[in-house]
Amino acid sequence: MAAGRREASAGYLRQSRTALIGIFILCIIAAIYLTRDFLMPVVFAFFIALTFRPIVRQLARYNFPPWAAATGFVAILVIVGLAAVYVASGPIAGWIADAPQIQRTFMQKIGSGFVHFTENVQDATTPAKDAEVQVVVVKQSAMPELLSLAANYPARFFVNLAGTLVIAIFLMASGDLFYEKLVRVLPTLTDRKSALRIVHDVEREVSTYLLTVTAINASVGVAVGISFQFLGMPTAHLWALLAFVLNFIPYVGPIAGLALSGLVSIVVFDSLSYALLAPLAYAVCIAIESQVVGPQLLSRRLQLNSVAILLALAFGAWVWGIAGVVVALPVLVTFRVFCGHLESLAGVGEFLSESSNGNTEQTAVEGKT
Repeated sequence: MAAGRREASAGYLRQSRTALIGIFILCIIAAIYLTRDFLMPVVFAFFIALTFRPIVRQLARYNFPPWAAATGFVAILVIVGLAAVYVASGPIAGWIADAPQIQRTFMQKIGSGFVHFTENVQDATTPAKDAEVQVVVVKQSAMPELLSLAANYPARFFVNLAGTLVIAIFLMASGDLFYEKLVRVLPTLTDRKSALRIVHDVEREVSTYLLTVTAINASVGVAVGISFQFLGMPTAHLWALLAFVLNFIPYVGPIAGLALSGLVSIVVFDSLSYALLAPLAYAVCIAIESQVVGPQLLSRRLQLNSVAILLALAFGAWVWGIAGVVVALPVLVTFRVFCGHLESLAGVGEFLSESSNGNTEQTAVEGKT
C-alpha cells in the first residue's frame, strides 16, 4: 500500500516537473518575442564581443589596454560597413529606380523564349503553315514602394546599430569581469573551475567558428565577383558583396543569390543560354564552399545537421524577422558547443550535430581493440 503511494507520488512529481519545464520554455519563447527590441542589440553585441574577445585578451598580455583594442575593432567594423554601404548604394539605388524596366525586360525575354520554344516544337511536329502573328502580353504588376517603406526604417536601424556597437565595446573592454562574477557565485571550487573552463572553451570555439565562417564567406564573395567580372555581369563588386552577406544565411541566402543572379543575367544578356552561366558559376562557388571548404575548415563540434538549421532559421524568422534569421545559426552553434561540455545536455548536442556514423564506427573499433 505504502509502496503504491510512493510510486504514485513519484509519477505525479515527474509529470509536474515536465509540465513546469514546458511552461518555462513557453515563457522564455514569449519573453524573447516580446523583448526583441531590447534583445536584438544585446545578442548581436554579444557575438561581436565573443568573436574579438580572445584577441583582446591576447593583446592585454602585451599591456595593450582592452578598451583601446575594443574601440579599435569596433572602429574597423564601422569603417568596413560604411565602405560597403558606399560601394553598394549607387548600384542598389539604380536597381530600385530601374526595377519596373527590369521586370518588363525579364518578362518579355521569358515570354519570347517560351514562344520561340513552342514554335520550334510545332514546326517539328506539324506541317508548315502560314505564319501566324503571336502577341506576348506582359502584365506589369504594381511594384512595391520600396523607397517609402525604407524611409521609415533607417532611424530605428541606426539606433539599434549604435546600441549594439556601444554594448560590444563595453563587453570587450570589461575584461574578465563577468567571468569573475560567475566564479564567485558558484559554491564549490570544482564548480568554479568547471564553469571557467566551459566559458573559455565556448568563447574560443565560437570565436574561431565566426572568424572562419567570415573568411569562408569572403572567399566565396571574391570567387563570385571574379567569375561575374569574367562573364561580363555589371557591377561585379556588388555581386561579391551580396554573395558575402547572403552566405551567412544557410540555404535561404545562397538560393536568394542564385535566383537574383539568374534574373539579372537574363535581363542583361541577349542569349538565354549564355545568361545561365552566371547562376551556374554562383552555384559552383556555393557548392565548393558547402561540400569541400566548409567541412574541411570547421571541426565536427561546430557542424550542425540540416534539420536543426532549418528549425533554427524558421524560429528566428518567426521571432525576430530578418535579424532572427541572421543570428539563428550563431546562437545554435553556441548552444551546440555549450551542450558538448555538459553531460546532462549531451543528448541535445548529439541531436544538433551532424551524422556521426563514421565516428561511432571508429569508436566501436577502438573499443574492441
